[in-house]
Order: sequence, then structure tokens, then C-alpha cells
Amino acid sequence: MEGICKLIDRSCILLDRDEKSIENIITALTDQLSTNFPEIAPKELMQKTIDEGFHTVCMGDACAITHARCPEMEKTLMAVMRLSPPVDMKADDGKKVALVFLLVGPQKSASFHLKILSRLARLLHDTELREALIVAKTEQEFLQIIESKEV
Repeated sequence: MEGICKLIDRSCILLDRDEKSIENIITALTDQLSTNFPEIAPKELMQKTIDEGFHTVCMGDACAITHARCPEMEKTLMAVMRLSPPVDMKADDGKKVALVFLLVGPQKSASFHLKILSRLARLLHDTELREALIVAKTEQEFLQIIESKEV
């Protein structure tokens, strides 16, 4: 199975962004996907996906995952944003969110979508990994941290 580090292109890692809402975060991340993968995630398709709704889960420990499936997509894509300052998304643990992962993929790949969500959630429960991602200096370092933890 394809790993998370294979789904995230370095160009879709946005570090230290100052966004104030989940809507702005999703728009910025989907715009990044459209810019870097116009043949897979054209702007119109990403806007349609936004309009139909992303599901956001605040996992706690300063992390959130937002995800959607889209019938017209042919490949799963992922983007991530590190927020500075962190944003209050009303997480159950009361912590502000500093890391938001976005996953968008084909409607027909429900099983793969769930496996990636599960794998990402497991990774983000690793305190050492989260802390390293929050202080990573570059997009490459961010990606290498994830790769080092994937088994």
C-alpha cells in the first residue's frame, strides 16, 4: 500500500501559515493541489469538492485531518499545513490546532481512503513525530520525518 509520504508532494507542504479558519485552510490547501496537480485536481474540481463538503476531525494534540472523496478524481492527493499561530478549532482536548492534513481522493476508493486516514491518525498519535513536525525547518525535513516513522 502506498505510504503517506508518497501521497504528499513537497510542494503541498505549507509551513507556518497564518490562517484564521478551517475554511481558509481548506481553500489554501486545495489551491495548492490545483496549482501543483492541475491535471488531477483542477481548480473547478477542487471548488466542487469544497462545496460538497470536507469532513474535519480535530484529533487533539494540536492535529486535525480534513478529508473528502470526489467522484471525478482519479488519484488520491494529500496536502498539509502547519499553522502559526495555531487555530482554535474547538478540539475536545482544548488545544489549538497547529497541523492540518488534507486528504482528497476518488469516490471509488473508499477502502484506500479509510486506510490512509487510519494510518495518518496512528502516526499523529506519536508525540515524538508531532513535536518534530511542529519544529521542522523545511518541507523536505517535514516529509523526511513522516517517512522515518512509516513502517
